[in-house]
Amino acid sequence: MRATRGRSVILGPVRATNEAGYAAPIGLTADPVVFTLLDGALCVLLARRLEEPQRGMFALPGGFVGSAESPEQTAERKLREKTGVGSVHLEQLRTYAEPTRDPRGWLPSIAYMALVRPEILPASPPAHRDASWHPLAALPSLALDHARIVDDGLWRLHARVADKAWFVRVAGGLLAEQFTLGQAQRLYEALRGEEVDAANFRRDVRATGLLIDTGRTLHEGIGRPGKVYRRAP
Repeated sequence: MRATRGRSVILGPVRATNEAGYAAPIGLTADPVVFTLLDGALCVLLARRLEEPQRGMFALPGGFVGSAESPEQTAERKLREKTGVGSVHLEQLRTYAEPTRDPRGWLPSIAYMALVRPEILPASPPAHRDASWHPLAALPSLALDHARIVDDGLWRLHARVADKAWFVRVAGGLLAEQFTLGQAQRLYEALRGEEVDAANFRRDVRATGLLIDTGRTLHEGIGRPGKVYRRAP
């Protein structure tokens, strides 16, 4: 590696060994996979790379773990630096450690998943990064193995949403403060990627004990008005 006018240029893979002489990772990165629902479409947050390798391509907004922080803290920091998104609830997704996943050398990454409201992305994110929401149905080409990480994050999201308590506690943050079970079901189906039986869904969500009946009702078209709920603190 050499410096050219303040920018590092990768000349070839970087190699490292441990004290026993065995090959070792050259560093550690953290990559947040942040999902939202925008105009009914499930989207993921991406930003352009301003550094090599694959400079200019869209990627997950992650980066190198600092020596004085945990990988989760790095994921939060990189989200702020690259997209302007503040603190979010991150769940560890998995570790990616294939020695060939990064052309710079053996560089493992710990990925995290989050589900947030779309407006958490500021109207004026950091310049030059083009931080933006991208529908999963029309993703651009992604740098490194980030397409695989997004796929794994989607699989995890589908699995987590199946837990109705998790759905109410976490995914319910995408609903208005007060909502009907019909609105909750439409959100659930959008995140799960499939339709569900209304009666079973309502029974399971009420059984979590995490909904509070406001005593109000709301007409949503033909049929009886639906009860209005809010999430328990």
